[in-house]
Amino acid sequence: MNIKGDFSRITIDMPKIDHKKLKAISALLGKSMRELVVESIREHLYKYPNKETLKAIENVEKGKDLTKAKDIKDLFKKLGI
Repeated sequence: MNIKGDFSRITIDMPKIDHKKLKAISALLGKSMRELVVESIREHLYKYPNKETLKAIENVEKGKDLTKAKDIKDLFKKLGI
């Protein structure tokens, strides 16, 4: 996975104080800021979606088990919300 084409670049803006904290924590842990950010993102990426959500996404992509509604009120009513 170290092939250049396997990566995408993102840029984020964050408060300076958070940047300083990230830099300090990464130094204390002996890791790069990039490593800490990627680890944090991965914690969230691999937590979700669960099997039920993956199945729902698959069904949507197939156009299967969809609820059709004329407007938002009708949708909420049909979903029991």
